[in-house]
Amino acid sequence: MQINNNRKIPNTDSNDKAPYTKEERDMELENIVGNMMIAQYQVDKLRSRLSERISGYGSASNKKASAHMFRHNDKWYKVTIKVDEMTTHYPEVVEDVK
Repeated sequence: MQINNNRKIPNTDSNDKAPYTKEERDMELENIVGNMMIAQYQVDKLRSRLSERISGYGSASNKKASAHMFRHNDKWYKVTIKVDEMTTHYPEVVEDVK
């Protein structure tokens, strides 16, 4: 391989190239794995945002609960979410949460 003006010029007379093999791709499998990677990224991002909100960073209030009301089929529903921060000294509990 020669170097000319800080650029590498490949040596064309070498036979060190891998032989071409036709490879079939499973697009459904690739899509599933890609979706799983995106979902894991979103979960990590949401966990980070939730921990920031609970600890008070980035929020104007100390509220650790949220409520949402909605109507469906002529019935009213109220969903309340309460988040508590906890510490544990038991590693098996931490593994169960993950």
